[in-house]
Amino acid sequence: MKRREKKKISMKWRMMGIMLMCWFLPFCLMIGVLGSYLLSNQYGTAAERVVDRVVYNNEICVERLNYGIIASRKATYDKTLENAWTSYKRGETRYHTLYNTSKMYIAKEYQKAQGFSETILWGYEDPEKINCGVYNTAAGGSYQNIQTYWNQDHEAVKTYLEELDTAVGFIYLDGRLYMVRNLVDISYHKFGALIMRLDLSYCFGPLIDDPMGDEISIRLNDQMILLDQTSGNAFDMKIEIPDKRRGYQHKDGNLYVYDFHEEEYFELGTFMKIDKNVIPLPFYGYPYIIGGMLLFLIPLLMILLKVFKKNVTEPVEILMKGAEKVTEGNLGYQLTKEPENREFQYLTEAFNQMSERLKYQFDHIYEEELALRDAKIMALQSHINPHFMNNTLEIINWEARMEGNMKVSKMIESLSILMDAAIDRKRQAEVPLSEEMVYVNAYLYINSERFGKRLTVIKELDEGIMEYKVPRLILQPVIENAIAHGVQVCGCGTVIIRGHADDKFLYLEIVNDGTLSAQDEERISRFLDINYDTSKEPSGNVGIANVNQRLRILYGEPCGLTVEREGENQVVSRLVIAIV
Repeated sequence: MKRREKKKISMKWRMMGIMLMCWFLPFCLMIGVLGSYLLSNQYGTAAERVVDRVVYNNEICVERLNYGIIASRKATYDKTLENAWTSYKRGETRYHTLYNTSKMYIAKEYQKAQGFSETILWGYEDPEKINCGVYNTAAGGSYQNIQTYWNQDHEAVKTYLEELDTAVGFIYLDGRLYMVRNLVDISYHKFGALIMRLDLSYCFGPLIDDPMGDEISIRLNDQMILLDQTSGNAFDMKIEIPDKRRGYQHKDGNLYVYDFHEEEYFELGTFMKIDKNVIPLPFYGYPYIIGGMLLFLIPLLMILLKVFKKNVTEPVEILMKGAEKVTEGNLGYQLTKEPENREFQYLTEAFNQMSERLKYQFDHIYEEELALRDAKIMALQSHINPHFMNNTLEIINWEARMEGNMKVSKMIESLSILMDAAIDRKRQAEVPLSEEMVYVNAYLYINSERFGKRLTVIKELDEGIMEYKVPRLILQPVIENAIAHGVQVCGCGTVIIRGHADDKFLYLEIVNDGTLSAQDEERISRFLDINYDTSKEPSGNVGIANVNQRLRILYGEPCGLTVEREGENQVVSRLVIAIV
């Protein structure tokens, strides 16, 4: 009778159950202590001290905002800008004079003023044309910020100013806070506007730099400004400031402190989330509580260690023993003891499969090494003939030059180049594309002498790809196939060599005149199959198969060779080579 397999329990759930049991009671005790402290008067006293500090910092921020308002009034009271604009409007001065006077004035008064990163002045008649601006680099100002105002904020500020009259206003746009006011003449006619972008890190620096604050929310008039403690950038924190003047409140387990100031030209409210580490919680009766926790945790800890040993330590030791056996050369070693949980059962089965697979691969690799050794011996022997042929060609080339037959000499030189490439004296499997084209040009020269004007070769290769590495003699078999099945069959034709590259691959294409029949496509598909055995074919049929297999072996998928029709009268052979 087949034994019923026991259902395995996940080690994760076992460990989680033990941990919950061990820590549930201590957790409840800690919650009770924290709750009692939150209700105690000591916590309220500490919170009141934090409120006083926030109120003090908020008062500094109010003073800095008032300083900015006082500084902005000067542009109205001393009449310099009003006189310059009035003179320009009457035609007594040109725009150049107006621009210089305005620019010099705001540069003198505001370019180095604390709290202003950029100051912009523009006229109501044509603000895009009649304007000037300065920036304070010490306050984080820049020319790019002035452009940001014109590109993103100007229309909103202009609309806001049209309803503002002569008061000072504040407008907050996507993390940028502007203090704005209209400039009016003696008849209270608006002739211009003064725009000052406030440096948040200065105006609200005491709040931002306060180490107690974790999150800060500022309400300036009716606009909410959310500040990050460290950078002053806005972040998303949906909090409403209460109507009370100052105080604190608890919300979602956190302490929030708020302060509210009402000034002549603005109202400023501050809401700050306090870091939990600022107000430490007292631990009443902690010796008794810790002693009780330890007495409760010791037996639970012993249970946890026992479960851990049975479910983790012992299975790990078994796996380590198996790995040691494999390291000693016992390939195919199998673990027989069945673990108690799913995770180690999976690891045990995976180990057994990998051990068996490793033994198979080792045996297979050994057989391949024997075959490779024989192939290398045959290759070394075959080098005798190419060396002999190359030396013989040099002698024939010398004789042809002595006779003045430069055509034959040139063909012999091209053949010699191909022979050198085949011998590969430097043992380089890959060469730059520029060197590969030297071999291609030598081969094409021989064929151009053979076919004459019946063969046209077009090269479309960018200089930028000539230094990419390609396998040696990877193009010649493909070009040979294109000439043999295109030009030679039709009697004449064109061969196009083109290439391009992207971030990962180099693409080389050989295009020739001709078509592919169904029989040709079936034969090409067989040649380009990764499992195609070239030893079963005559040497003249294995060129493209050899190219495809070399690319697949060297670079893997999706590299290789494809041959397909392009239109009705062309065949394109495409090589995909990985850029390494």
